Amino acid sequence: YSILINQTIYINRGNFTTVMATTFPSFAFNNNTIFSAQNEVINISTSDSLQIKIINNDTITHGFDVQNYAGVNQTILPGDSALVTLYFGSESIWIYYDPFNYPDNRYMGLGGMICVSNSTQQKYYWNIKEHQTGYSNQIAIGNPVSWNNYYPDYFTINGKSFPDLQNDSTAIPDVNLGDTILIFVANTGQSKHSIHFHGFHATAQYSFDPLKLNWSKDTWPMRSMDCFILRVVMDKLGQYSVHDHNLVAVSGGGIHPNGMFLIMRVQ
Repeated sequence: YSILINQTIYINRGNFTTVMATTFPSFAFNNNTIFSAQNEVINISTSDSLQIKIINNDTITHGFDVQNYAGVNQTILPGDSALVTLYFGSESIWIYYDPFNYPDNRYMGLGGMICVSNSTQQKYYWNIKEHQTGYSNQIAIGNPVSWNNYYPDYFTINGKSFPDLQNDSTAIPDVNLGDTILIFVANTGQSKHSIHFHGFHATAQYSFDPLKLNWSKDTWPMRSMDCFILRVVMDKLGQYSVHDHNLVAVSGGGIHPNGMFLIMRVQ
């Protein structure tokens, strides 16, 4: 392995503030002890090994795992930590998450991305997630919820909704005509989503499902815990929207377009 990358992340509890200025309890993996709704994006090169120290900054027990990576599952008591070393070897995207009380803690925010690539192309990151205010309030105090009656009311990318999302330079492509970009996208929420590009087709450069590799589509259905690396050739001038084709997800608190919606810029 060429380089050992060391990363420390903290499991934090805090209050998520919606685009409508309402709040509800939330968790996140952050790079310090201050809660932020945006989970840490971990970037490494394909030849690197990754050592992650996970510190539980909460008052309850949590866990740490990496989807489809064998032998990682850790239980972390309050105030305690765990250390895991990972090696991926090829361009890929992985979801790290809290498997404890699954899927409750992951739904509450504890799901992030490990992005593995040597590419010099511009990279963007979309961690898509939805929230049901009442469920978040109940799970935060240890009460059970029924996922059969799940009707989310807020929808986010990187912990933000439109128009606040437009200020996230890690998410919003603002590029030159002819650029090729990579978008690392993971659905760490509980619902299915369908990401639709206006004006462009995106090609799957990486997928857990080999049948979807190299598919080129303008709409990408994503089940919970799906992830892709999408390659987009920005061959048209102008501004182009990207949104969930399930239009309720383009709302926040019932108001449109305060949800899973962004505008790409090509100049």
